[in-house]
Order: sequence, then structure tokens, then C-alpha cells
Amino acid sequence: MAGDGIDRRSFLKKAGAFTAAGAAALSLEEKMLLAHAQDQPPQGRGFGGRGQPPAPDVPGPIPTGKLGKLTVTRLIAGHNLVGLQAHSRDLIYTSQLLRAYFTDDKVLETYQKYEENGINTSMLRIEARSVALAKRYMKERGGKLQWMAQLVVNEEDQTHDLEIAAEAGVVAAHVRGLEGDSLFKADRMDVIAKTLENIRKAGMVAGLATHALDPLIAAEKMGLNADYYMKTFNSAQYWSAGPPAVQDPNWKPTKQQLVQSEYARATHDNIWETTPRQTAEFFAKINKPFVAYKVLAAGAIHPRDGFKYAFEKGADFVIAGMYDFQLKDSTNLAKGILAGKLDRARAWC
Repeated sequence: MAGDGIDRRSFLKKAGAFTAAGAAALSLEEKMLLAHAQDQPPQGRGFGGRGQPPAPDVPGPIPTGKLGKLTVTRLIAGHNLVGLQAHSRDLIYTSQLLRAYFTDDKVLETYQKYEENGINTSMLRIEARSVALAKRYMKERGGKLQWMAQLVVNEEDQTHDLEIAAEAGVVAAHVRGLEGDSLFKADRMDVIAKTLENIRKAGMVAGLATHALDPLIAAEKMGLNADYYMKTFNSAQYWSAGPPAVQDPNWKPTKQQLVQSEYARATHDNIWETTPRQTAEFFAKINKPFVAYKVLAAGAIHPRDGFKYAFEKGADFVIAGMYDFQLKDSTNLAKGILAGKLDRARAWC
């Protein structure tokens, strides 16, 4: 494994195209990443460099919950960053930045730090590099992580990704959010039902992920009985989300749109939750594990706020993509929030 110094020099060389003027325009995540690579503390201290101190150490393990037959930490590691798929909004260099940072060795190191910080479950992208690195981590480092996978399915094929996931040791799988949305709009909920059946036959916990609330409403009405629902969820309280949409008092549901958007105007790459109030209301009425993702809106919301909002409004688990140097703060924040007094009305699932 290459030493940290070599990794850092390589990263800085690849990222060296940024000028001093350009650096001023970097997002919160890019500033953190570059400052870490240069061994320089970002402005302020702690997660995000917003003048806040690091989260205090919280003793003990991360609280867990049941996801089907599985015991899962309520903070689950996301896979977009290590999978080189971060939402970059209109920042055209973000993918290059990630590719320079997340070498194979850095991904394996990050997986190890998940476990060292108490996280027992990680998302896994079903594509060649991610699957190969997951297998390496389990074999070479004796990893104990539980893998959750998103499955890309369509009308003709519901088993390709599932077969790869099964061979990789995945224990929970769900229809990917994009397909959860598009299959609903195409009136092909039967494909989702078939995929859930296949996942269960493979011995995995079966879920349905969406960005929109409409497919989950339809799934409940149809009694598809997924083991868990995975839904984008955050407060939309950040500048690029735009102002709340003006509600049409004469609006009526249609076959393809069952709820009215609360934040309809914005089209930025980090807008994935357009119905936060109605999402919370939906889950308040059902007894099914709620796995929330996009809780930090691609780095636009501090985890101190994003985690708290999600847990208070009904999420049973949150998924967050984290750089290795953010893991300690992230886990301490999650533990502190869960150990504190939450204004939560929904019972834990």
C-alpha cells in the first residue's frame, strides 16, 4: 500500500490545476478535501470548517436497529464518494478530484475506518471496481462490513445486478432510486414487485428506494411489502434548494403524480427531496423501516443539522457519504444526536 505522503503528492499534483482565485470558489467539500491533502487545517475547526469545534467524543457504540433480520447501525456509510459518483451540481472538476483522491488503497483504508468508527453497514455500488474492492477488503483485511446494494433493473432484466450482489456477499438489496421513480411513472410497479421477490429468494433483505414519494404511496396501496423503504430526505433548507413552491389550491392527484411538490422550482444536482413535509407525514402512518439518504444534500447541509432533522422527522437509519477524515466527527455527531433528546413522534422501527 502506498504511503500517505505518496498518495498526497499524487493527489496534489492532479489537483494542482486550481489557482488561488479558483480555490475561492470551491464548495465546502472541495475546501475540506484540499486542505486535508495539504496537511493544512481548513478555516475554523471540525467538520466543514465553519468555525465549529470538532464533535465531542461520545463513548459507546453507534445505536443499532433492525432491518429485516439484520442488525444495522443507524448511521450507514454511503457509497457515492468511494464509488466516484458524487453529485457535483455544476462543478465540472469534482469527478476528477474524487478519482485523484480515492485510489484503490484509499478506498480500502476508508472501509477499514468505517469499522474502526463503529459503522457496521455500507452501501455498495454494483459495478466492477466497487465489487472487486469490497471483495478485497473482506479477504485481505478480514472486513466484517455488511453490504447493502442498489440494483439497476428494467422491464427485461431483474436479475443481472442481483446475481453479482449475491456473489459479492450482499445481505440487503433494493431497487435503485432512479428505477423506483421511473418504473412508477411507466406504470410498471410489477417490475418492482418481481425484483423484491427475487431479492428475498436470494436470501437478502429486500427494499425499495425512490427519490419521489409517489412510488412509495403506490407500493403501500398495492401491498408490495418491501422489508424497508429508502427515501431521499432532508429539510431543503439551503440556498440552492430555492424558495418553497407556491401550492396550487386546485391541484389534484394524477396517476403519475400523487403528491404536490413543495420545492419544485430548483433543478440543481443536489435537489433530490422536494416533499420533506409529506415524506415525514407518510412515514408517520406506516410501520416500516425508513432508511433516509441524501440527508446532507450533497454536502450542502451540515451533518449536525441533517442527521438531527432526519432522525427527528422519522428516519430509522441515515446513509451518508463520508471522506475518511470526516468519519470520527460524523459518528460522534450521530451518537450524540441519538443519545440526546430528540423531538421525535414516530416510533422507532
